[in-house]
Amino acid sequence: MNMPAALPLQQHPRFAAALRRLGRDVRRIEMADAHPVVAVRLFGQLLASRGPVWESPGSDCAKAAALTQTGLRLINAETEDHAALVQAGFRKLATAATVAELDLRQSATVRLAAAHGNWRNQWRRAQHAPVTVNNERFDRHRHQWLLDADRAQQKQKRFRGLPHTLIDALADQHRDAVTVHVAYHADQPAAAMLFVHHLPVVTYHLGWISPNARQWGLHHRLLMEAATEFAEQGYHRIDLGVVDTENAPGLARFKIASGAYIRRLGGSWLRFGRQPR
Repeated sequence: MNMPAALPLQQHPRFAAALRRLGRDVRRIEMADAHPVVAVRLFGQLLASRGPVWESPGSDCAKAAALTQTGLRLINAETEDHAALVQAGFRKLATAATVAELDLRQSATVRLAAAHGNWRNQWRRAQHAPVTVNNERFDRHRHQWLLDADRAQQKQKRFRGLPHTLIDALADQHRDAVTVHVAYHADQPAAAMLFVHHLPVVTYHLGWISPNARQWGLHHRLLMEAATEFAEQGYHRIDLGVVDTENAPGLARFKIASGAYIRRLGGSWLRFGRQPR
């Protein structure tokens, strides 16, 4: 069986189907030398997030020619294609974010060795924590406590994640699309990490830890145990998401120190002028 392309979640058919389920106008745009681009129509304009994903390196001229035929107005680019985007009539609006990607094609021993020393120490401490770890298929009613806790921490820390209705839409369409790794202490949740599956990639979506459990370093244990399970299931990487050292420095340090590869995306681009019909 051929392995599907390693697409970011925002460019995966499962994500597109979930958005359509929520009533969004989603388009699948064919491009030369690239995987079909998932784009959302907002205020009459097409937006592509984490795309396009090119199938071959190609020249800047060839990429520019392909981009001009898409009708895309706004691109949050997956890769650094500055010259091609400029040639296609785009102008940069914002500098590129960086993402953390954990390679699952190495052994668990190699993955742990790649983590920073303090991170490994936290992982070792978590092995002795008085908790039981379960890998659970997401269920809205069973895991409402996690969504409530995430909503509370978003309010407290003043950030906004993807809507919880999107998690529901993904889980409703594919029973295996969303899983939750939970650490229980005295039969009560102490920490959790929620992942979205889109073979061969798993995307970390949200996490939570109780104040009393912070001393145990449970997220270090949850991530490494999840990585081992996902690797055994044939996944190639975990997308840990954006590394935001300004607004979420603690989470950024966690991702960087985990041994993940830190990769720069392509920035946000707006195309001026008339769009092809």
